[in-house]
Amino acid sequence: MDENTIPALVEKLCRSLSNGKSSETSKEYEAKYKLALQLLSSQQLSLHNHETEFSIVQNIKKLLGSKERYQDARKFDELYTRLTSSSILKNRKAVLELMYYLAQTPASAATEPVIRHSFTLPSLVTFTSDTTTIVKTPKNTEVPYCPLASATSQKKTAAQSTLYGHSDVSNHILLREILYAFQGIQGQVFQWDATHENLQLKSTVKLPKALRQMVLSLVELGWLFHKVQKYCESPKTESTCGLAARAFAAALQEELSEYYRLLAVLQSQMEVHTIRSGDTVGVETQGLTFQRLLVWTKEPKARMKLLAALVEACHGQRGGALASVIHSFVLQGNATLKTVVLKILVQVCRPLYEMLMLWTFEGELRDPYGEFFIGVNLAVDPGSLWNDKYYERSAMVPNFFTQEQGHQVATTGKSICFLREICLDKSPIPGMNQIRRTAEERSESLLSLDWESIEEAYSTASQYLLQVLLDRYHIKLHLCALRQYLLLGQGDFVNHLMKLVEPELDKPATTRMSRLLASILDKCIRCTNSQYDDADVLKRLDVRISEPSQGDSGWDVFSLDYKVDGPLGTILTPEVKTRYETLFYALWRSKRMEWIMSKLRHQQLTEGRQLRGLLEVQGVLHQAQLLLSEMIHFAQEMSHYLSFEVVACAWEQLSIALRSSKTMDQLLTAHEHFLQTVTSRALLDEESKDIRDHLRGIHEAMLQFSQIQERLFSSAILEVEKRQGKSKSTIETFLPSIKAKLCAISASYQNFVQTFLFMLSSHSDPNLQGLGVRLDFNECYQRKDSRLSMSLTYFHRRMTTLSVPSLLH
Repeated sequence: MDENTIPALVEKLCRSLSNGKSSETSKEYEAKYKLALQLLSSQQLSLHNHETEFSIVQNIKKLLGSKERYQDARKFDELYTRLTSSSILKNRKAVLELMYYLAQTPASAATEPVIRHSFTLPSLVTFTSDTTTIVKTPKNTEVPYCPLASATSQKKTAAQSTLYGHSDVSNHILLREILYAFQGIQGQVFQWDATHENLQLKSTVKLPKALRQMVLSLVELGWLFHKVQKYCESPKTESTCGLAARAFAAALQEELSEYYRLLAVLQSQMEVHTIRSGDTVGVETQGLTFQRLLVWTKEPKARMKLLAALVEACHGQRGGALASVIHSFVLQGNATLKTVVLKILVQVCRPLYEMLMLWTFEGELRDPYGEFFIGVNLAVDPGSLWNDKYYERSAMVPNFFTQEQGHQVATTGKSICFLREICLDKSPIPGMNQIRRTAEERSESLLSLDWESIEEAYSTASQYLLQVLLDRYHIKLHLCALRQYLLLGQGDFVNHLMKLVEPELDKPATTRMSRLLASILDKCIRCTNSQYDDADVLKRLDVRISEPSQGDSGWDVFSLDYKVDGPLGTILTPEVKTRYETLFYALWRSKRMEWIMSKLRHQQLTEGRQLRGLLEVQGVLHQAQLLLSEMIHFAQEMSHYLSFEVVACAWEQLSIALRSSKTMDQLLTAHEHFLQTVTSRALLDEESKDIRDHLRGIHEAMLQFSQIQERLFSSAILEVEKRQGKSKSTIETFLPSIKAKLCAISASYQNFVQTFLFMLSSHSDPNLQGLGVRLDFNECYQRKDSRLSMSLTYFHRRMTTLSVPSLLH
């Protein structure tokens, strides 16, 4: 035996303790030697390494008390007090742990250790062929790993005859080479095959077929070991593989350390029996044989296969994806292997667990290598923190998390970040510290995470954020202001504003009018009930002039704007403001049509009195009055529908949702649903594109009619003045052209309206179908267009729906 190996050093120590007696004659030496090897290879003390020093001291006292050794217990207490005040002993906990273990170990256990670890040996009995002495292999005997001895004294160069037939290699050398192969080391019998990355028998080695198959089956363990060891020893840095992959490699290294202990036990078996047998040929029947080696390595081989499969499956994975792959190996029937996988998984998830706790309770994302399932986009504007800065990476969500659990974790940390960065509220959330302490007490890893505490943290953070938004930043007040001004809900303000800005908006859009319109807006606020609104709301209200196109007037580029900042910018993102602007244009155009039609009616009632004596124009005036009545009815019905059935009803649903919202996401979802509802019912969605085009055609016809009536009245009044002055009549120069244009506009308008009604009747939204019924309440257009009498109309749809139950009965 090499004098520098650990067993040799232990032997010297035991020999000195036995007063120099030789190992062959001293039973005391043999017992001490076995016990020393047993203690050095034992994992008993590491099984309870989670216990504190205080708990170990209490266990020792309880043990002494259970044996009624009260004086010894008091003496131990005094000695421990003196020990704690001394600085000589550094590893006090380990010493106490060893004392406690020795006190629990019975005297009969000196030769029969009871400790088992990852790679265990079964209890086998060996019999020698040349003596009647029975040598019993100690159960699970373990020694620390040491380099395999060369055992040159045991070489047998001559051919050997074994139970399997004629062999070119002695059994002892073959067993030694197999132990080398278990470590991936080539030698006299095996050589490394770089192509297949495994050990193969040299071509010069001749073995019987049965023995050859057994040897190759044994050497497979070395190939598996090499595969795992290669992964552990491959260069790994945090920047390339991350913390979870490094933790996985460390966990595999711990498993390999247990494997090294197994190899040390096997080597010790060879050394002990080699010392006893000397150079005697016949190792086949000694303690370590091929059959026993095959049996003893069966469980370690299965374990190593599992580790190799893990290495292959986890190659290239990182973070939460790595944890998901490892967790998939938990679902198996072998309880021992399942325990191994769980042990590895706990270590791999440790960095992720720390990231999760830090993010959930402090809102800090400490993930420099992109392993957590919450990502961050640092290039995003601070106003888009909630929607765009933090996002969930589905590939990194562990498969033992549900989608709802992952969302709760993401939202909790995001709420804390939003409070700190956007709301400038850096004070701790009430009750959050207590929730964190509870979560840390109940959970030790990501697998045993206390989801009740996580859900409570999610609810607490979300409700606190919503309370800050509603009470401190008055989110509901600003949403109400958007409805009143951008969605034209403030009636007196809208009518007065349209009256004041009409002279300016009739001008071409290229005219600089921003400052003038801003002053008109201030004047309108002072003259209406808007002056009593909140000062912060009025300060945010402004005029916006869009980029004009060729031929646009002021009406086409004018809109109201609402300035936002801070938390309000999270709700009114640039995209949302664009949608509000689109809604404003649609509502503003509808209000304008109603305003123009009202002016034309006023013109007919006032200026029409001056034309009573002009009999030539009475027919044209009557035709204009009939067409104007149709247009007024259409404009009023559309304005009423948009203001009340669309905006008002959707706002009522939003108000209810705001009162019941408990999280920021619910608030944003309610507001998004409000915008979608208004956009869809206002004919601004993609489905209503054709209907929207026909509505624009109807509005263009109204504007053209307005110009024709203006020309008709101005020319007719001029003709009345000429006749009163007995000047030459010019009525024949303008009346025929106006009459022709009026007929063309009337036909075009009615054609647009009939097609518009037909599209409404076939729309999927029942609210739009109801609008079509009100627009044609007296079935005037239905009598002119046979399409409106077909089964696609709202009337026939409703009748079909009502008649189905009666047919069933």
